[in-house]
Amino acid sequence: MVFDLLERRKKKFVLWIPSGQVFTPSLVLGTFSHVPQATVTEFFTGPLKRSDIPDLWELDPKDIEPPLKNGTVYHYWFELQSTSPDHPATFRVADPFAYTVDYRATKNRDENIQPPSVTKFRDDSNGRLWPCDIDGNEPSPVEVPPQDAMSDNNHMVIYELPASWAKYKPFGGVQIDVGTFSDVLALFDKNTTGQRFREIPQVASRAIVADLGINALELLPAADAWPTGEWGYATAHYYAPDFDLGTSSELVKLVEGIHKMGIRFLTDVVMAFGHDPYISIAFTQFHLNPEDEKENPDSYVSHSGELRNPWGGTLWRYIQEINTYNPESGAQENVHPSQAFHHGQLHRWMSDFCVDGLRLDSIENIANYDFIKSYKEKAWSLYKSRYGNGSSKFLVIGEEIKNVPIDMISKDTLNTLWNEPFQERLRAAIIGESSHGDNFEWTVRKMINCTLDSAHPFTDCAQAVNYITSHDVEGFRKERLFDFLWFAHVYDIERRTKLAFTCLLTAVGIPMIFAGEEFCDQMDRPTGQKQLDPVNYERLMRDWRSRVFNYVATLVDLRKKCPALGYNDTEFIHVDQSQGGKIMAWKRGAPAQAPVVVVANFTDQDTPGTEYIVHNWPQRGREDWREVTQRRNVPKEWVGREPLMHWEAKVYTYW
Repeated sequence: MVFDLLERRKKKFVLWIPSGQVFTPSLVLGTFSHVPQATVTEFFTGPLKRSDIPDLWELDPKDIEPPLKNGTVYHYWFELQSTSPDHPATFRVADPFAYTVDYRATKNRDENIQPPSVTKFRDDSNGRLWPCDIDGNEPSPVEVPPQDAMSDNNHMVIYELPASWAKYKPFGGVQIDVGTFSDVLALFDKNTTGQRFREIPQVASRAIVADLGINALELLPAADAWPTGEWGYATAHYYAPDFDLGTSSELVKLVEGIHKMGIRFLTDVVMAFGHDPYISIAFTQFHLNPEDEKENPDSYVSHSGELRNPWGGTLWRYIQEINTYNPESGAQENVHPSQAFHHGQLHRWMSDFCVDGLRLDSIENIANYDFIKSYKEKAWSLYKSRYGNGSSKFLVIGEEIKNVPIDMISKDTLNTLWNEPFQERLRAAIIGESSHGDNFEWTVRKMINCTLDSAHPFTDCAQAVNYITSHDVEGFRKERLFDFLWFAHVYDIERRTKLAFTCLLTAVGIPMIFAGEEFCDQMDRPTGQKQLDPVNYERLMRDWRSRVFNYVATLVDLRKKCPALGYNDTEFIHVDQSQGGKIMAWKRGAPAQAPVVVVANFTDQDTPGTEYIVHNWPQRGREDWREVTQRRNVPKEWVGREPLMHWEAKVYTYW
């Protein structure tokens, strides 16, 4: 599938300004040098030329003097004239469609000082401009893996990973740093040392996340963001990998590395607000300020009627339609500029980095169902062009933590939503409380089977993403699980954590594990801001945390492979009313399948006596039942009769 502007920029410098630009933009071209300090030595400034299509400006590299040199890496900006008396007469911006940007020559990270874009000139018969890394390396697209090597949606276990990590200083305290794509790969491949975290034994000597066994990596936004040391939600250059995380080539290596292990690559996309060059180039065509346009329906959040919040960025405008060059088709026609821009970045990431799923940030703040649906459908079209129409190992997931806009599922706007009520119910249940106005029994029922939640009626296990913790750790009961339990004066943290993961990994829905929760990481900085709480993999060396890790890994393996956990079928076979409904058993699996049975004790008391009978146990007479978490066979006479300790769950199957 072809995206016209992305094809054009292989041969010419191209700038799309859908605004009837009066002043001719210019190209500023130079080469990077480290001597005497990092700088771009400029040697050419010249005007772009109007294309035969309105609002498209181009410059053939063969028209530049002095001539460009074959194989040379060039840095460039576009220079425009300001129409505002409050700004300098001219200003420079990065190419909004740049595949690589370079911050080395910027004196400091300032949103108003844009980095140069990077390209390589290839003096072949076409005089091409070639995508390259800052060192001139030319990345190849990710090799498409066999479809059957990837996990089905209903057997997927997602690992949500920020690239901000923490490591201890020699004399106490915590040093926060930003990982790289190579450091991420080191979590999966013990033969990859990474770049910035080689001295952490747990990263250098083992493949932590591969040992956990997850089969989908969700990387927090991998597109370039201008701040450093944060989690990538201030996206500035949507077509370029984040400069601080590494190059396109290193991202390709990461994706190909995990694909060989059968692990899907998902990435976050931020489309409600941005920090992109079009804020300066054509603000009113791409962006808006809701306070200035209160009559515009584009200014309001979906469902709530509140004004959209830019969260430090600038909101994208999605409703406006303009007759201009269509960067996808190449024709002059009616176009929604912002929608077309984001369809383009979708082409880039799906085609070059072989993305296996997308998570759309803050969907109610995007606030345009038509655009979100078109983006989802475009993503599926690109995915099917990879494998064919029979493919189904792909999802477009929406995130919204204030509400669960279930109509986005029923109207086929998205495939899947984050299931925020799961987190709320689980955190209540593991401290013995009820939630959402239900009694304790129904708190657990709706937690384990989201199709029972009449307020948010999911109808399929691939429609909901469940989680104990997410990267949104600010707010009431949102912090890391360790800290939540500690603040609740719960001190048997290992036991409660294992119970929480049993619920997560046997519930209806796609389980997602926030990096570090698998060994009960804790917060190193004050609560309240997600960016200040990186993952501290050094904690994995502590005995009790290692036990939690091994317990979670065992259940992850079951969740990935056991057919019963990939279906919606759930039956609660036991509710002990003598214990306030806080000892329960549920069975997962369709009638013809080998079931998974979970027995859970949500009380402070061990079950009395030497046995605890679950009367409705299925197929009690079989001799091949086993308890999964302890990896042991259950004698026939003890099937459905084993006692439970306080805050303990046991998981049984004969599959």
